[in-house]
Amino acid sequence: MTYEELMKPILVAHIDEIRGDLDHGRSLLGQARGRTSELERQVASLERLLAIASTGDDLPEGHSGTTLHGAMLTVLKDAPEHMMRAGDLAAEIARRGLYKMRDGRPAEPQQIHARVGNYPHLFVRVGTFIKALD
Repeated sequence: MTYEELMKPILVAHIDEIRGDLDHGRSLLGQARGRTSELERQVASLERLLAIASTGDDLPEGHSGTTLHGAMLTVLKDAPEHMMRAGDLAAEIARRGLYKMRDGRPAEPQQIHARVGNYPHLFVRVGTFIKALD
């Protein structure tokens, strides 16, 4: 008899408890994601305030004051081996509030890929990763 065959009667006997625990776990996960999102916005706001304080500039709302390739370099310098995937890089740039498009939206992974092609002296592709050149 297989392990699954031995476990099935026990699982069937406790199916309502398992479903209840699963629903509870999903609920807690949703709450945690909401809190994480809130904390990410708070950290990004504080990082923007520090950036304004350190430059002395008064940046207009929704304007990051840097280029996308500059934001990419800033994030990649802190990444292990100065490499990240485009989606992760875009997410971290948005989290830190380093760059927004003119319409206020965050940069998208395809824009990250385009910048790599436009700035071969700054970036190189390493498999699925983007690496900042030294």
